[in-house]
Amino acid sequence: MKLPFALGLSFLTALVPLTLRGGERSLIDTTRSPAAKMYMVDLADVKWTSGFWAERFAACQHTMVPHLWEIFQSDTDSHAWANFLIAGGVESRGDNKFHGPPFNDGDFLKWFEALAQVYAVTRDPAIDAQMDRIIAVVAKAQREDGYLHTQTVIPQRQGDPKVKEFADREHFETYNMGHLMTAACVHYRVTGKTTMLDLARKAADYIDGLCTRVPEELARNAICPSHYMGVIELYRVTREPRYLELGRKLIEIRSLVPAEVGSDYNQDRLPFRELTTAAGHAVRANYLYAGVADVFAESGDATLLRTLGVLADNVAGTKLYITGMTGALYDGASPDGAKDHKSIQPTHQSYGRDYQLPNLTAYNETCATIGYAMWNWRMLTLSGDARYADLFEQSLYNGVLPGISLEGKDYFYVNPLRKSADFQWPMRWSRSRMPNIKSSFCCPPNVVRTIAEAHNYVYSLSADTLWVHLYAASTLDTAWTDGARIRLRQDTNYPWDGAIKFTIDEAPARPIKVRLRIPGWSKPDRAVVTVNGDALADGLGGRPVPGTYFDVTRTWKAGDTLELKIAFAPTVWEANPLVEETRNQVAVRYGPLVYCLEQNDLPEGVKLDDVSLGRWLKAGECRTVPLQIVNANVLALKLPGWTQEAPAWAAGELYREATLGRVRRTELTFVPYFAWGNRGDTDMSVWIPAR
Repeated sequence: MKLPFALGLSFLTALVPLTLRGGERSLIDTTRSPAAKMYMVDLADVKWTSGFWAERFAACQHTMVPHLWEIFQSDTDSHAWANFLIAGGVESRGDNKFHGPPFNDGDFLKWFEALAQVYAVTRDPAIDAQMDRIIAVVAKAQREDGYLHTQTVIPQRQGDPKVKEFADREHFETYNMGHLMTAACVHYRVTGKTTMLDLARKAADYIDGLCTRVPEELARNAICPSHYMGVIELYRVTREPRYLELGRKLIEIRSLVPAEVGSDYNQDRLPFRELTTAAGHAVRANYLYAGVADVFAESGDATLLRTLGVLADNVAGTKLYITGMTGALYDGASPDGAKDHKSIQPTHQSYGRDYQLPNLTAYNETCATIGYAMWNWRMLTLSGDARYADLFEQSLYNGVLPGISLEGKDYFYVNPLRKSADFQWPMRWSRSRMPNIKSSFCCPPNVVRTIAEAHNYVYSLSADTLWVHLYAASTLDTAWTDGARIRLRQDTNYPWDGAIKFTIDEAPARPIKVRLRIPGWSKPDRAVVTVNGDALADGLGGRPVPGTYFDVTRTWKAGDTLELKIAFAPTVWEANPLVEETRNQVAVRYGPLVYCLEQNDLPEGVKLDDVSLGRWLKAGECRTVPLQIVNANVLALKLPGWTQEAPAWAAGELYREATLGRVRRTELTFVPYFAWGNRGDTDMSVWIPAR
């Protein structure tokens, strides 16, 4: 057989069909990971049926994914697809030069992963054929040695001798190849084809060679290190031990980065195990932490998990927005306020000091929140600790979803928790969603692939155990690694109310434990579990405790029902007083959702600055009202509040004597934060002055 590329043995082994058990066609395969407590179900095993997530997936399938393909094909809006065509010698486009940011390749491949996930659910043959055509072009764009970075490949193939690999650590070469690997693993698991997997193996072999020959150069070019996750997932698909060893070495060689190059901005000033606080570029940090968690899952190196735990506690306890977002600062310094002035370095798009969480100028890049969610999912998989599932849910609903409009065609790069037309400082990024973000188009495909893949996070499996992490109307048809099957339906209107019902359609003829997550935001003694309509006695599982999993073990049979009812009510939250920006302010939550107040819903002549809310809500004071915003059905909250008349501030007036204007009771309308900005360009705030 004549090979299309001179790939060597690794290509040949990829051609051998792999026998896949239950869980090995999943998004992240931990079926054989020694340190994992659970594994995901396969990519097509969960399907949305109605309600919130069915709505979002429909928008993703019919609008988000096709619209991104239109953008990527446009020479003026993106040029990402043109870069591959030019690099592969497939087609001449414009001036036949590379255009766009250096991470365009990886962003395109994130979109490809979303496309593959839509195919997993729909099995649309047109999508399968589309993926085949795309892979053929990517294969031609990839160099013979496995290197793929069209910004470099295009001029090299055009004969420019001055263009070299890794000439600038900000060129994101390993990031691009890392996303090739993760997209290839999904494509292989969905289709069974090795066409893209072969390209991923070439790229991994190329990086493996660099790790042996020039480890310091490779280490200094680990920018947004998606390749950490990529090589481990590739190991899980192929069981090639070199890839596991490569993942381990990628962490170790970070200590080789020279002192004059290393920085907190890129988390490589110190060796990984010496890190004690999350610092620097939040996307790079969260990708790093997620990748290290993957290495731990396979290696069991306790020193890695110890550092991950310290960093996770630092973020969740001092650097996390109530929306589950991370990366507070446009620009900052690290370590900020250090006694040794010479040690301080500039950082951008970054974590700040502990409790430094501005709202009006919050950065909160959408990709950083997605990275944080990926990290939390891995920490959940490694620990079985429900607090990581709580954090994942918090980020998914309130941090990821706002990154794209409800219609699916406009995007946030940054996500403030407050917007005011009076604030005129020229920030780099728009605080209104934009139809395109040409200079940095990383967030749109990242949020779209996350929405496309959200169903994969509802359930997990372990020996004779079904874990339920998220609640959404859906069906499950899956199998454990031993082939035993379970089929069930989940009926619920979550996140709008807490009534959840599971109906068993098929289960093994042996005891199976169902572990229901009791959300940490829920109230003690306000969750009830029933089986076939009968409440469980205390001796058959105890009382559901918020922030834990509640176990129900029995030999299930077709027709059995399991119900969980969680009390839903609007709640008022406050922040630690060390968060200066929110002192004497409160925020509103309803179930897993964070709400906000938009100028659209205030009486004429009333501004957000004139509104206040009580610290406590009395029974009967609150109403939920169905509301349609664009194509989404949401619940608005009607809460009692106050407005206060206040004179306008004059230009240049920084301080004035406090006055007490006329105060009036009013009813305030809050909408889910993920839905803000979909009814025109308007002021908004999550935090409201407390009265």
